[in-house]
This record gives sequence, structure tokens and C-alpha cells, in this order.
Amino acid sequence: MYVVGVGARQGASAAEVGALVDQALADARIPAHAVAHLATLEAKGTEAGIRTVAADRGWPIVIWPAARLSQVLVPTPSALVGEVAGTASVAEAAALLDASGRPTGTLIVPKRTSPTVTVAIAQHGGG
Repeated sequence: MYVVGVGARQGASAAEVGALVDQALADARIPAHAVAHLATLEAKGTEAGIRTVAADRGWPIVIWPAARLSQVLVPTPSALVGEVAGTASVAEAAALLDASGRPTGTLIVPKRTSPTVTVAIAQHGGG
């Protein structure tokens, strides 16, 4: 199973979120039905663009507080994101956590960005 981690600036469109998510899945040859859930920062859980993408694909959304995400070791932390979001990683950290909050994932797609969205994908439980 896979977890798609998403970070986004306020007001990011569903089109931009969806395009980056779909491209990451396609590049990694992961079918959308193999995704267990979309995960994001608690403060982003109400963003319409993120919610629409998850709903359109039938994925539940799992949200994490910044304090939890900040405890996850990631390969590409961002000081700027840390200042703004309270955690140096949203997409990678969220992807690496399973639904119970354990960091059981292996990054398959490290963070990739568009102008207002960041996406990462992790595999959990051997896929």
C-alpha cells in the first residue's frame, strides 16, 4: 500500500494538486487504487484543493499536527517550511507515517514541487 503526502500553499487549486499527484503516481507506476490514503498537515486538511483531489480518487485524508510531522526524519527538510508550517517537512513526513502515526514507510517518490504544491509518495508494508 502507498501513502501520498501533500503540502500546499493556501488556496492551491485541485487542478494543480491533482496534476502533481497524478504525475508522481504515473512516474512511479503506482495505480491510484493502491493508495491507502492522502496525508497532510492538520492546517491543510481543510484546503479545498487537497480535499477535492482525495475525494475524486476515493481516498480518505489523514491529517497530522506539525508537532508529529516534525519528529519524522526526512531526506529533504526545508527551513523555510519549518518557519511557516512548524515542521521542516509536510509531504515527505506525512507520506512516511502510516495511518496510526508510525514511520513505517519507504519513500518511493521523494518530494516534488509545483508552484504551490508539494507531493511525496511512500510505500508501506511491502506494497
